[in-house]
Amino acid sequence: MKALKTLLFISTFLFTIFANAQKQNKHYGQAWLGYMTSVKVTPKVAIWNDVHFDTESFFIARHGISYTPLKNATFTGGYAWLFLTTPNSTSLTRKEHRPWAQLMLTMPMDKGWTVQNRIRYDARFRQKLLNGDVTDGYTFNHRVRYLFNIRKNVNMNIFGDARKFISLNDEILLNFGKNVTGNNLDQNRASLFFGVAKGNHTYQLGYMHRYVPPVSGNLNKQYHTVVLWINSNFETRKYKRDHGS
Repeated sequence: MKALKTLLFISTFLFTIFANAQKQNKHYGQAWLGYMTSVKVTPKVAIWNDVHFDTESFFIARHGISYTPLKNATFTGGYAWLFLTTPNSTSLTRKEHRPWAQLMLTMPMDKGWTVQNRIRYDARFRQKLLNGDVTDGYTFNHRVRYLFNIRKNVNMNIFGDARKFISLNDEILLNFGKNVTGNNLDQNRASLFFGVAKGNHTYQLGYMHRYVPPVSGNLNKQYHTVVLWINSNFETRKYKRDHGS
């Protein structure tokens, strides 16, 4: 079963890179920097913040509260605000407000393998466009996202005693609502990372391919992105005092 899931995942990864070859494809190079933090307040509650900047695509600051009722299941919800590019400009001039919520399931497996499944909902309020430029008012649509991640710890004689791993991911994003015309597929993100975890911090460096189908017409956008993500996990003084850590 594990081999079958891995094969299906790799097939999806390759498909997104070469999807719809019969259509016209335009390729872009990008860099994506992200910093994510979780501050534990109680054994089950944490404060979530993350900030991302993708050149020529978006800036996002996302905030929320996480609740972990079970060891391997975490609910998180909150609010995000964004600045986006427009069809006519690579400047971040289009505003978005985004209430969001997600469920993350983590399944440790034998021999250093870990599988994660994440379902996220975005309520997207974006400034309207007129002929590709920002205009007055906001448009709204729902977006549902599913992320599958498989991770393998690796033994390498670098970075001392830090834990090293390889991570393969695929996320599909689907739009819904009366304002969605044409394709419901917003985009697909396939990525491969090398990660190092030490202390409270995890560093991931890798490559992401983002496939964005056309709303109309036949122009597929293919984004080839160098990604650096940093995760930090902290604890409040109260949590440390109550739990002796």
